[in-house]
Amino acid sequence: MTKVPAVLLPPHHEYTGNLLWNVSDVIGREPEISISINQLRKLGYWASAFPEGDGITFTEDTGKKRNNELVSDVRACFEWLNISVDLTKLNQEAPKRSPIPSLGYEYPIKISKADLALTQLEDAIDLFLSGKRLSSITLAAAADGVFQGLIKQKGKKTAAQETWESIEQARESTGLEIAGDRTEKDAFNEWNWFQNRLKHHDDRDDERLEINVFDHSYYAIQRTLADADKLGLEPQNRLPFEKWMIENIFT
Repeated sequence: MTKVPAVLLPPHHEYTGNLLWNVSDVIGREPEISISINQLRKLGYWASAFPEGDGITFTEDTGKKRNNELVSDVRACFEWLNISVDLTKLNQEAPKRSPIPSLGYEYPIKISKADLALTQLEDAIDLFLSGKRLSSITLAAAADGVFQGLIKQKGKKTAAQETWESIEQARESTGLEIAGDRTEKDAFNEWNWFQNRLKHHDDRDDERLEINVFDHSYYAIQRTLADADKLGLEPQNRLPFEKWMIENIFT
């Protein structure tokens, strides 16, 4: 299969890196894009697809890799692309900009990524309990994205990865088609599909979305709680959430 042409702009100054391609060249390649992004993340990068579908933005979390290492990593993860490298931005001086103005109502704070995600999870639970469950899905997913990154940074497996390993072990020991004929990629795509549809829209998406808001809100929170547990983090409103579920759903 012919490789898709793409251009890599490495991170420079305060800008993240970009890997760009023509939207028309990647129609039907969404699974490959998702797999490649996940491979890049496993190497310690933060990476996210552009909602327009014309590439990804990324950065290397440690800041220690040289450009040749970075280029090699991206090419290894996106083997289906024919990547050329644009280094012109690296030779330009950093832009001189005035500081972002502040409204002066509060002072800036420093917060750990773990505490940031824990706050998002607690807010997601509050939204769930107040009936604003559509927004709680996105907020819980954002928190879990941070938790998963922290877990992988520690060299551990996320709750979702452990869940899939359990499914594969059960398949081997019983000979049953547990979870049907799904592959790991299929399962992860299904788990993330609605979360991604709630955050992005492009010209290939339907303008309407059919979703069981309650179910997806509940499962988004449960997945995030499982990853919070792996980091030893406990949201303050976990007990009210579990109490509400017992009183209203599981009785």
